[in-house]
Amino acid sequence: MLNFVKKPINIQSSGLVACCCALLLLACNLSFWQQTTAVYPFNLANSGFLAALCLLVICVNYVLLSLFNFKYLLKPVLIFLLFISAISAYAMDSYGYIISTQAFENILQTDRREVYDLLTWKLFLYLSGIFIIPACIILSCKIKYITARRLTVHLLITAMLIITNLVVFSKNYTSFLRNHKQIRYYLNPVRPVYSGIKYASMHLRASSDVSFKILDPAPSLLAHTGKPRLIVLVVGEADRAANQYLNGYSRQTNPLLSARNDIYNFSNFYSCGTETSVSVPCMFSAYTREEFTYAKGRYTENLVDILHKSQIQVLWRDNDSGCKNVCDRIAVDDFNDAKIVPYCNDFECLDEVLFHELDKFMDGSVGDKLIVLHKKGNHGPAYFKRYPERFAVFQPSCQSNELQDCTIEQIVNAYDNVVLYTDYFLNKIITDLERHTDKYQTAMIYVSDHGESLGENGIYLHAMPYWLAPKEQIHIPFVFWASKDFAVDREYLTATQHRPLSHDFLFHSVLGLFKVKTTAYQEQFDLFIKK
Repeated sequence: MLNFVKKPINIQSSGLVACCCALLLLACNLSFWQQTTAVYPFNLANSGFLAALCLLVICVNYVLLSLFNFKYLLKPVLIFLLFISAISAYAMDSYGYIISTQAFENILQTDRREVYDLLTWKLFLYLSGIFIIPACIILSCKIKYITARRLTVHLLITAMLIITNLVVFSKNYTSFLRNHKQIRYYLNPVRPVYSGIKYASMHLRASSDVSFKILDPAPSLLAHTGKPRLIVLVVGEADRAANQYLNGYSRQTNPLLSARNDIYNFSNFYSCGTETSVSVPCMFSAYTREEFTYAKGRYTENLVDILHKSQIQVLWRDNDSGCKNVCDRIAVDDFNDAKIVPYCNDFECLDEVLFHELDKFMDGSVGDKLIVLHKKGNHGPAYFKRYPERFAVFQPSCQSNELQDCTIEQIVNAYDNVVLYTDYFLNKIITDLERHTDKYQTAMIYVSDHGESLGENGIYLHAMPYWLAPKEQIHIPFVFWASKDFAVDREYLTATQHRPLSHDFLFHSVLGLFKVKTTAYQEQFDLFIKK
């Protein structure tokens, strides 16, 4: 690289832009071309359209980058774009990860532990080949900037090429855009940049109206006889319904829960989103999935707010990536940086850390209580880190965060070991709650925030756009347990365990279990009330 600095490369700005466009086309769009050629196989009949599509992508990128063809602006823009393109190409090529607006938000909210799990040699190679080396070359270039008149001519010629291209192949483009809309999500860097702009716009609009919406200024508890209620709400991470023995999975991944005759497994339950940053605020909000927005989740009272205002003791314990602002106004125990032996190492903790001194809260002052346990659960790609060695039952299991280095069988084995560990975790909660039935009516709810793809159709992890997401990313487990004296209609629950349900029901169902009197409650969304 030092040679480039000693002997600068003389190049016109238009030539540098054209070279970057070629690099973006060839090195950053492997997933886009894989998706495209799956629909239009490379043969003589499709060769003309595929060549035209290549030309269109280059021309569109050239026009967009030429808008920054000015001194002190072009180099930073090109380097930044190469960085975004390298990260996006790695995510799409390795995991089938689409850089949607929601995925962009999920990426920006990723904490250092999650970043560590994503660091691989393949990522380093992508960054080196697409970002670091080209960036060094760009920095060493001595650019001769073309005049505004010449730039205008270039843009007019490029625009004519685009128009001619679209006219000549109009039938192909019409079919391509109408019948295969999902392919456009793989176009790099157009899609990541668009998602980033849309994400920024969404947050700017939300921050411009920071008034906090109060759903109910004075919620209260309905009078009831008997002991106070203690409910543990477990929020899982990336746990999908398909790998639950309770839902008909061929493997015994729920040996402890399936041995019980007092749990209710809702087998047809669906998430609000495909990533934590959407699903967690959405499931705790009063809004349905269709109504929910980032602003509504951020600046509206949620479930734990209303319970807290109703004089219910609420505690949020977190071992994942935070509560996404849901728990901002209640008591929080954050274990993300804990060093509690034997559950924690230098980077993270097993989910059992959430039990640490939990009895102190349970045995404290008597009164209605909600405990939210936010698990790390099945957070990928390093599934092998999420369970103790004694739960490594399904073998051979993937022992790498580079999923492309493992077979599908190994990935599924590691994932299923986490499901097995979750079964133990949930059964332990139930056992602990059973020990407190002398003071409380007790109950447990387990629900995942979203599901996970394990290589089906070449897709891994989660965060696909909801309308495009495979079932594995939105079909999630929901399990309920209650002590014998907890007032629920058990016959009704048994009869309705397989009806379609979703995160839309969580807010109102928990309010109903606590008998909270509030204008925010809607009985039709209470899954425990007979309709």
